[in-house]
Amino acid sequence: MSEDFCGQVSGNPVVHYIGIDPGNHLPLMITLDSRGRHWLTDGTRSTVVYPAVRDNSGVGAVTFTYDYTVDRSTSLLSTIEPIKTKELPFNPLIYVNWLLLAVYRMVQSHPRGTLGIDRAVMDHDPLFDSNQLRVKIQGVEKLYLIKRFRPRRRGHFLVEIIARDNEQVMLLAEHTVLGLVLSKSLDVRPGEAELQAREIMDEILDFIWACNNDARNDGEDRLEG
Repeated sequence: MSEDFCGQVSGNPVVHYIGIDPGNHLPLMITLDSRGRHWLTDGTRSTVVYPAVRDNSGVGAVTFTYDYTVDRSTSLLSTIEPIKTKELPFNPLIYVNWLLLAVYRMVQSHPRGTLGIDRAVMDHDPLFDSNQLRVKIQGVEKLYLIKRFRPRRRGHFLVEIIARDNEQVMLLAEHTVLGLVLSKSLDVRPGEAELQAREIMDEILDFIWACNNDARNDGEDRLEG
Protein backbone atom coordinates (compact mmCIF):
# COMPACT_ATOMS: atom_id res chain seq x y z
CA MET A 1 0.00 0.00 0.00
CA SER A 2 1.37 3.39 -0.97
CA GLU A 3 2.02 5.83 1.86
CA ASP A 4 0.51 8.53 -0.34
CA PHE A 5 -2.92 6.96 0.14
CA CYS A 6 -5.07 6.84 3.27
CA GLY A 7 -2.84 9.31 5.12
CA GLN A 8 -0.21 9.19 7.83
CA VAL A 9 -0.21 9.54 11.60
CA SER A 10 3.13 10.59 13.10
CA GLY A 11 4.79 9.53 9.86
CA ASN A 12 3.31 6.01 9.85
CA PRO A 13 0.94 5.12 6.97
CA VAL A 14 -2.66 4.24 7.78
CA VAL A 15 -3.53 0.73 6.59
CA HIS A 16 -7.06 0.51 8.01
CA TYR A 17 -9.77 2.91 9.14
CA ILE A 18 -12.01 1.53 11.88
CA GLY A 19 -14.46 4.32 12.60
CA ILE A 20 -14.94 7.29 14.90
CA ASP A 21 -14.65 7.17 18.68
CA PRO A 22 -18.08 8.37 19.87
CA GLY A 23 -16.52 9.91 22.97
CA ASN A 24 -13.81 12.19 21.58
CA HIS A 25 -15.02 12.14 17.93
CA LEU A 26 -11.53 11.29 16.64
CA PRO A 27 -10.90 8.71 13.89
CA LEU A 28 -9.74 5.27 14.98
CA MET A 29 -7.02 3.93 12.68
CA ILE A 30 -4.47 1.16 12.29
CA THR A 31 -1.01 2.33 11.20
CA LEU A 32 2.04 0.35 10.18
CA ASP A 33 5.47 1.20 11.61
CA SER A 34 8.91 0.54 10.12
CA ARG A 35 9.18 -2.75 12.04
CA GLY A 36 5.98 -4.09 10.50
CA ARG A 37 3.91 -3.67 13.66
CA HIS A 38 0.30 -2.52 13.63
CA TRP A 39 -0.60 0.37 15.92
CA LEU A 40 -4.12 1.30 16.98
CA THR A 41 -4.31 5.08 17.27
CA ASP A 42 -6.58 8.12 17.27
CA GLY A 43 -3.67 10.56 17.07
CA THR A 44 -3.63 11.21 20.83
CA ARG A 45 -3.32 7.61 22.08
CA SER A 46 -1.60 4.61 20.54
CA THR A 47 -1.07 0.94 21.35
CA VAL A 48 0.51 -1.96 19.46
CA VAL A 49 -1.92 -4.60 18.19
CA TYR A 50 -1.41 -7.76 16.20
CA PRO A 51 -1.93 -7.74 12.45
CA ALA A 52 -5.47 -8.56 11.38
CA VAL A 53 -4.57 -12.25 10.95
CA ARG A 54 -1.53 -13.96 12.46
CA ASP A 55 -0.73 -17.60 11.82
CA ASN A 56 1.40 -19.06 14.59
CA SER A 57 3.76 -21.85 13.58
CA GLY A 58 4.55 -24.91 15.61
CA VAL A 59 2.57 -27.48 17.54
CA GLY A 60 -0.99 -26.40 18.33
CA ALA A 61 -0.77 -23.38 16.02
CA VAL A 62 -3.88 -21.19 15.82
CA THR A 63 -4.92 -18.27 13.63
CA PHE A 64 -5.42 -15.11 15.65
CA THR A 65 -7.90 -12.59 14.26
CA TYR A 66 -8.00 -9.08 15.70
CA ASP A 67 -11.41 -7.56 16.30
CA TYR A 68 -11.33 -4.29 14.34
CA THR A 69 -14.46 -2.67 15.80
CA VAL A 70 -15.09 0.75 17.32
CA ASP A 71 -16.13 -0.74 20.69
CA ARG A 72 -13.08 -2.96 20.93
CA SER A 73 -10.73 -0.18 19.86
CA THR A 74 -12.11 2.40 22.29
CA SER A 75 -11.86 -0.18 25.06
CA LEU A 76 -8.17 -0.77 24.33
CA LEU A 77 -7.35 2.93 24.10
CA SER A 78 -9.32 3.84 27.23
CA THR A 79 -6.46 2.63 29.44
CA ILE A 80 -3.95 4.95 27.76
CA GLU A 81 -3.46 8.56 28.80
CA PRO A 82 -3.91 10.86 25.79
CA ILE A 83 -1.13 13.17 24.67
CA LYS A 84 -2.72 16.56 24.10
CA THR A 85 -1.12 18.99 21.69
CA LYS A 86 -2.38 21.99 19.74
CA GLU A 87 -2.17 20.08 16.48
CA LEU A 88 -2.94 16.43 15.85
CA PRO A 89 -0.14 14.40 14.18
CA PHE A 90 -2.18 13.93 10.99
CA ASN A 91 -1.31 14.74 7.42
CA PRO A 92 -4.13 16.28 5.32
CA LEU A 93 -5.34 12.94 3.92
CA ILE A 94 -6.44 11.87 7.40
CA TYR A 95 -8.95 14.71 7.48
CA VAL A 96 -10.36 13.69 4.10
CA ASN A 97 -10.95 10.11 5.19
CA TRP A 98 -12.11 11.23 8.64
CA LEU A 99 -14.90 13.16 6.94
CA LEU A 100 -15.96 9.99 5.07
CA LEU A 101 -16.11 8.08 8.36
CA ALA A 102 -18.36 10.79 9.82
CA VAL A 103 -20.67 10.72 6.79
CA TYR A 104 -20.93 6.94 6.97
CA ARG A 105 -21.83 7.06 10.65
CA MET A 106 -24.63 9.52 9.90
CA VAL A 107 -25.98 7.36 7.09
CA GLN A 108 -25.88 4.33 9.36
CA SER A 109 -27.97 6.19 11.94
CA HIS A 110 -30.96 5.84 9.60
CA PRO A 111 -32.59 2.39 9.82
CA ARG A 112 -32.54 0.29 6.66
CA GLY A 113 -35.38 1.29 4.34
CA THR A 114 -35.82 4.81 5.70
CA LEU A 115 -35.33 7.72 3.30
CA GLY A 116 -35.69 5.18 0.50
CA ILE A 117 -32.16 3.89 1.23
CA ASP A 118 -31.76 0.18 0.57
CA ARG A 119 -28.14 -0.20 1.62
CA ALA A 120 -25.07 1.81 2.53
CA VAL A 121 -21.52 0.46 2.53
CA MET A 122 -18.04 1.82 3.05
CA ASP A 123 -15.10 0.45 1.12
CA HIS A 124 -12.01 1.58 -0.73
CA ASP A 125 -12.54 3.60 -3.88
CA PRO A 126 -11.84 1.64 -7.07
CA LEU A 127 -13.10 4.36 -9.41
CA PHE A 128 -9.89 6.41 -9.39
CA ASP A 129 -7.50 3.52 -8.63
CA SER A 130 -7.03 4.85 -5.12
CA ASN A 131 -7.04 3.35 -1.64
CA GLN A 132 -9.06 6.22 -0.24
CA LEU A 133 -12.37 5.53 1.47
CA ARG A 134 -15.68 5.58 -0.38
CA VAL A 135 -19.25 5.57 0.95
CA LYS A 136 -21.84 4.13 -1.41
CA ILE A 137 -25.58 4.64 -0.83
CA GLN A 138 -28.11 2.79 -2.95
CA GLY A 139 -31.82 3.52 -3.06
CA VAL A 140 -34.68 1.07 -3.04
CA GLU A 141 -35.64 -0.36 -6.44
CA LYS A 142 -39.00 1.01 -7.62
CA LEU A 143 -41.11 1.01 -10.75
CA TYR A 144 -41.23 4.32 -12.63
CA LEU A 145 -43.50 5.42 -15.46
CA ILE A 146 -41.16 7.54 -17.57
CA LYS A 147 -43.56 8.21 -20.45
CA ARG A 148 -47.25 7.54 -20.88
CA PHE A 149 -48.19 4.32 -22.61
CA ARG A 150 -44.65 2.98 -22.12
CA PRO A 151 -43.77 0.05 -19.83
CA ARG A 152 -42.68 1.05 -16.33
CA ARG A 153 -38.96 0.78 -15.66
CA ARG A 154 -37.19 -0.29 -12.49
CA GLY A 155 -34.70 2.18 -11.07
CA HIS A 156 -33.03 3.59 -7.97
CA PHE A 157 -30.75 6.41 -6.87
CA LEU A 158 -27.06 5.86 -6.27
CA VAL A 159 -24.88 8.21 -4.21
CA GLU A 160 -21.11 7.99 -3.78
CA ILE A 161 -18.95 10.09 -1.48
CA ILE A 162 -15.28 9.59 -2.28
CA ALA A 163 -12.13 10.73 -0.46
CA ARG A 164 -9.63 11.96 -3.04
CA ASP A 165 -5.86 12.07 -2.73
CA ASN A 166 -5.92 15.74 -3.75
CA GLU A 167 -7.37 16.41 -0.27
CA GLN A 168 -10.91 16.91 -1.54
CA VAL A 169 -14.12 14.93 -1.21
CA MET A 170 -16.15 14.15 -4.31
CA LEU A 171 -19.94 13.81 -4.11
CA LEU A 172 -21.51 11.94 -7.02
CA ALA A 173 -25.19 11.07 -7.32
CA GLU A 174 -27.47 9.84 -10.07
CA HIS A 175 -30.81 8.19 -10.60
CA THR A 176 -30.70 5.23 -12.94
CA VAL A 177 -33.91 6.10 -14.84
CA LEU A 178 -34.96 9.65 -13.93
CA GLY A 179 -31.82 11.25 -15.39
CA LEU A 180 -31.05 13.31 -12.28
CA VAL A 181 -27.31 13.84 -11.69
CA LEU A 182 -25.23 15.59 -9.02
CA SER A 183 -21.46 16.08 -9.08
CA LYS A 184 -19.55 18.26 -6.62
CA SER A 185 -15.99 18.53 -5.32
CA LEU A 186 -15.71 19.76 -1.74
CA ASP A 187 -12.72 21.20 0.07
CA VAL A 188 -12.24 19.55 3.46
CA ARG A 189 -12.15 21.76 6.54
CA PRO A 190 -9.73 20.22 9.07
CA GLY A 191 -11.25 19.84 12.52
CA GLU A 192 -14.83 20.12 11.30
CA ALA A 193 -15.57 16.53 10.31
CA GLU A 194 -18.89 16.28 12.16
CA LEU A 195 -20.18 19.65 10.95
CA GLN A 196 -19.13 19.11 7.36
CA ALA A 197 -20.56 15.58 7.41
CA ARG A 198 -23.95 17.06 8.30
CA GLU A 199 -23.63 19.47 5.37
CA ILE A 200 -22.86 16.58 3.01
CA MET A 201 -25.77 14.62 4.46
CA ASP A 202 -28.04 17.59 3.71
CA GLU A 203 -26.84 17.51 0.09
CA ILE A 204 -27.63 13.80 -0.09
CA LEU A 205 -31.10 14.28 1.41
CA ASP A 206 -31.80 17.12 -1.03
CA PHE A 207 -30.90 14.83 -3.92
CA ILE A 208 -33.08 12.01 -2.59
CA TRP A 209 -35.92 14.49 -2.18
CA ALA A 210 -35.40 15.72 -5.75
CA CYS A 211 -35.69 12.14 -7.00
CA ASN A 212 -38.95 11.59 -5.12
CA ASN A 213 -40.29 15.01 -6.09
CA ASP A 214 -39.43 14.47 -9.76
CA ALA A 215 -41.13 11.10 -9.69
CA ARG A 216 -44.31 12.55 -8.19
CA ASN A 217 -44.70 15.72 -10.24
CA ASP A 218 -43.42 14.92 -13.75
CA GLY A 219 -46.44 13.14 -15.15
CA GLU A 220 -49.41 11.28 -13.74
CA ASP A 221 -48.83 8.15 -11.69
CA ARG A 222 -45.14 8.24 -12.52
CA LEU A 223 -44.00 6.48 -9.40
CA GLU A 224 -45.34 3.17 -8.25
CA GLY A 225 -43.81 1.85 -5.02
